Amino acid sequence: MSSGKLQLAEDCMKYATDLSGLLLLYSSLGDAEGMSKLASLAKEQGKNNVAFLCLFMLGRLEDCLQLLVESNRIPEAALMARSYLPSKVSEIVALWRKDLSKVNSKAAESLADPEEYPNLFEDWQVARSVEANAVEARGVYAAAENYATQADQPFITLVEAFRNLQVEAEEPLENGDRDDEVAEENGEEENEGGEEEVNQEEGVVDEDSTDGSAEGEEEWVLTPHQ
Repeated sequence: MSSGKLQLAEDCMKYATDLSGLLLLYSSLGDAEGMSKLASLAKEQGKNNVAFLCLFMLGRLEDCLQLLVESNRIPEAALMARSYLPSKVSEIVALWRKDLSKVNSKAAESLADPEEYPNLFEDWQVARSVEANAVEARGVYAAAENYATQADQPFITLVEAFRNLQVEAEEPLENGDRDDEVAEENGEEENEGGEEEVNQEEGVVDEDSTDGSAEGEEEWVLTPHQ
């Protein structure tokens, strides 16, 4: 491998059944087909750790979950379902309860199912939405040559990305509402200003009319002759 003879290195690893070496080689090359074959080979030979890594990097999360269940790693399967496959959590929790009840029934009863207690699981509905939106992207594999550009991108979880999308979608509405509120406030201020001007004008008219009426009364007062 150090001399760049990758094909020869691959053949040697296959003959030597060096599954860890093949995992390193295929993951470095971005060889999805090789990873898929290696997953099957590792599973046949009972190398579940290698098989799991291959399946996980291929985005075959359901197969990862099934492998954990078949290996009797049910608690790990529950944690993985919570992180990557929320729709499978209830199914795995039921298996976990059944398995744990053989040892400790009280502990088995204490396991919470998100379908029964969604308030105990933060961002549960968001996680379900993220899972539904991310299904199609699992089978899309980026080329290994794009690693440099991908590595420079800031790390963000799918839940955070989904939240950001929701915030961006809500911002225009909030700004629009705010603009309407400002417009209404400005309109009210203008109306108040107009009313003040009208009142002032009315006050002037009233004063003039009052003065005029007073002058008229003085002009037409009859005084007795002396």
